[in-house]
Amino acid sequence: MKKNSFFLVTLLALAVLPAHSAQFPSNNEWEFGWDSEVEPSYDLALDGEKWKIEDTLVFYVDNPRVNDLSLSISVEFEDDVAFIDASFEESITVNAQSNETFSIALTTSNGDDVRAHSPSDKISIRVTAEESAAGAPVSPKEIDADLNIPRHHNLLPEVNLVVSSVDAGTWVEETLLLKNMGNSVDAASKIEAEVRGCPLLDVDGFEEGENTQIQPTGVDDNPPAEVRFRIAPSSAHSSRTCEVMIIVTSEGNGLERSTVFEIAIDEAGGGQSSDAGDTGSSASNSESDSDGSSALPTLGSQSVFVLLGIVAFLRRNRLDVG
Repeated sequence: MKKNSFFLVTLLALAVLPAHSAQFPSNNEWEFGWDSEVEPSYDLALDGEKWKIEDTLVFYVDNPRVNDLSLSISVEFEDDVAFIDASFEESITVNAQSNETFSIALTTSNGDDVRAHSPSDKISIRVTAEESAAGAPVSPKEIDADLNIPRHHNLLPEVNLVVSSVDAGTWVEETLLLKNMGNSVDAASKIEAEVRGCPLLDVDGFEEGENTQIQPTGVDDNPPAEVRFRIAPSSAHSSRTCEVMIIVTSEGNGLERSTVFEIAIDEAGGGQSSDAGDTGSSASNSESDSDGSSALPTLGSQSVFVLLGIVAFLRRNRLDVG
């Protein structure tokens, strides 16, 4: 009876062993993946004014073992992207039967390189985790993701006047510069001028600069776009300094940006020294002509009276003789 009981206990123990041993997984059953949402790609946090990236990616390691798991971590970027720096723990330990997360800090230091990178070109990052174990080497595990630098639009107008003044009744041509300080193609969907305090001043000719693609200025030596426009005061415009604001609307983000300049208007007939000289010369000639014409009638009247007196005297003498 005792032998039968011992046999039954042995069978039960053998039956329990597989189930119990299943609680101890093999060495390669730990899991490694992204905790951050990286599908289908991940948009990096970008400060478009400073062209600076500061972001964090998070990955997890799940360790179902009864002993701690030690891993070596490495991070690399494909295509030799050198302007992004990754800070992370190169050696990590995951406690037994736990799921833990770890961070990779992504930063940049060269804003020009960030801006020069096209938003259409994805940046691939690969993270490798390799178990630190004695004995036979253990195959590493890898995760990867595609990173995006977001599009940032910044269309800036700029005017540097060639002349500081213009005569009323004439016009001058100046240049508006459109600088695309973003990182992707942009255009001016609308360009308009607002003249303050000078209703007789026209500033126009911006149509040719609208809806024209502008590449990022300074990237690959791309120049700003140039738009020629006219400043034309009416001939009735008085002498004064006028303020002009040019407003440009970005096609990329719909934002308006402006630039302001001042232009002096010189009243017609008194704006330039040559005109003043011409006018003064004409007035002097006119005055001389007037004096000459006013003196002639007086001299003629005296002559007539003298002649009439002589005629009367001669006629009287003739009558007396007769």
